[in-house]
Amino acid sequence: MIQRRGRQRGQGLVEFALGITIFLTMFIGLVDLARAAFLYNGMSDAARELARVTSVHPGDPTLGGSAETTARVTAERRLLPGLTVLSYDCIDLAGATVTGKCTPGNWVRVSIRTSFEPVLPLLAAFGTISFTTASSAKIQ
Repeated sequence: MIQRRGRQRGQGLVEFALGITIFLTMFIGLVDLARAAFLYNGMSDAARELARVTSVHPGDPTLGGSAETTARVTAERRLLPGLTVLSYDCIDLAGATVTGKCTPGNWVRVSIRTSFEPVLPLLAAFGTISFTTASSAKIQ
């Protein structure tokens, strides 16, 4: 009878070890998913803010070359390390790219990218995940 009691204690310990491993893996995966959602939300916010600042201060001669836009990019990089501005595009109402000077009534579209590194080793095996988003604002 004493041997049985010892075996039951060992069985409980093994069950706990297996259960906690699965639970912690799921928990860390959920935390990674929340971090990715938070990063993507921050990226959307950054793209929207950059589009707004660029629509008010388009820059001359290049779109996005104003001091205000440059300062905003610097501020957003402090919030989102690894942020890269892919492009500033001038588009018309139909969505076609405008060549030449961007005038009031046109839209500016800002595209940005950043990368995300998961903490969970199962997800980290796939490498970094790249997030890209864009936002538009009407030029004033």
